Amino acid sequence: MKKLVTPCIALVLVFMCSFSAFALEVPTETVIQNLNGVQQYIKTFTVSPDTDPKELIEEPFDYEGCTYKYASITKTENKFEDEKQQTDTVTVETAKKDLNVVLDALPATVDYDDGRYAGTLYLDHTTVVTEASGYTTQSYTVSTTKEYGNLDSNDMSYVPSTAVKDGKTLPLVNVEWYVQGSGLVDDVLVPCTYKAVATYSSKAYYNAATGYVTTANYTGTVSCKELSSITYTVTYVGKEIKPVEEVTKEIDPKGAQASCETANPETVKPADNAWRLYIAAGVLIVLLAGAAIYFLRYRNNHGGHGTSRKE
Repeated sequence: MKKLVTPCIALVLVFMCSFSAFALEVPTETVIQNLNGVQQYIKTFTVSPDTDPKELIEEPFDYEGCTYKYASITKTENKFEDEKQQTDTVTVETAKKDLNVVLDALPATVDYDDGRYAGTLYLDHTTVVTEASGYTTQSYTVSTTKEYGNLDSNDMSYVPSTAVKDGKTLPLVNVEWYVQGSGLVDDVLVPCTYKAVATYSSKAYYNAATGYVTTANYTGTVSCKELSSITYTVTYVGKEIKPVEEVTKEIDPKGAQASCETANPETVKPADNAWRLYIAAGVLIVLLAGAAIYFLRYRNNHGGHGTSRKE
């Protein structure tokens, strides 16, 4: 059975390769004309840039009484051009939020290139936004001094234990006493009034930024210029196919051999290689039919007997 399957697979592969070899690009335009007495068959193809132009050239073919042969090919590049507005966002980090520091960190322009579109983008100052990148806790001291005078004694009960500054309540941390006035008592000069200078103090805490992140938009016009396709114009020059009777009449006895060469079998090839497809299809059918006959014989000789019969 393996001897049968292997040839069949090989035949199918041969047929597929033959079909691919004969397949051509479809022309986008076909023109048949007679220019200054020269019969021309012109085929125009618009294909991708990676197409091999040799694949577009055909072998000599017949069409409406003429045999056409390849003469020339021309190439025209088709470029795609386009423009669009592009906006990109740029991010920078700074140690301060100061606008001058931020602007120094931001470039005035940036280059844009995504593989197709390219151009220069410019800073839009109205879109600059700066925010803290992180925070840490910091502390500072809040303090105030209060004076309390005309006290009849240096008693701490005259001094308040707290004071308020900037909305924050501060505890008393120190008191200094001063004699404001004195008097004679039993011929002894003694303090009679006092002044207290009280100091209130406490620590306050706040969140300090560890750094700043600035984002800004850059806008501009970017353009695309690329090779999108190629147009090939293939020109074939045609020669009229003369009937056999007409050719015979024009032959003189001395030029018989030359006339035979004129009636070259190549001038009667079917157009556009269609005959090759027909031949390939016919060969495939014959080979598959032969393979089927072989398979039937093999089954009749070996099926259900266990051993082959001798003829």
